[in-house]
Amino acid sequence: MQPEREAVIFAGGKSSRMGQDKALLPFGGYSTLAEYQYRRLLPLFDRVSLSAKGDKFPFDAPRIYDQDSDTSSPMVALASVLEQAQHEVVFVLSVDMPFVDTPLIERLYSAHADHPDARIVLAASPQGTEPLCALYRRDLLPQITALLERGEHRMRALLKETATMKVPCDREKVFTNLNTPEEYRAARM
Repeated sequence: MQPEREAVIFAGGKSSRMGQDKALLPFGGYSTLAEYQYRRLLPLFDRVSLSAKGDKFPFDAPRIYDQDSDTSSPMVALASVLEQAQHEVVFVLSVDMPFVDTPLIERLYSAHADHPDARIVLAASPQGTEPLCALYRRDLLPQITALLERGEHRMRALLKETATMKVPCDREKVFTNLNTPEEYRAARM
């Protein structure tokens, strides 16, 4: 029997390059990209939540709000997620990566099972590591808290000092980010 799985969609970014909140843009037949991600992950996980600074979503789903509402960074969101997680391992996915698919998610879980000493298991694209397409263990919370207390908000700092397993994936489309209006339009075609 497979252990219970928990996923959290990170949807609290500033969307500065998009010019508007990308999590709230229509996508894939849903009124928002956030709902598209939520609905497609539901069959794969026992629990799926949305991580953001506040309640901005027009649909019902569990929410995890950033504990530090003044600072916007994935590390702050990750601390909040791990503090409120219901499972020992949490899959984290950025809202703007709608093409991450089931085979890649399964490969991450398989790598986690094969390398239980890894505290982070993340996808590696041809462009580099993808810290917002990864599995994180809850026991990382004290380490993340210490980094934040030192003013360190870069995910790379966490990856640098943590036992990390990289799962390569050379299918570039899987890692397409919707950061700009042009990328968003291209993804909807």
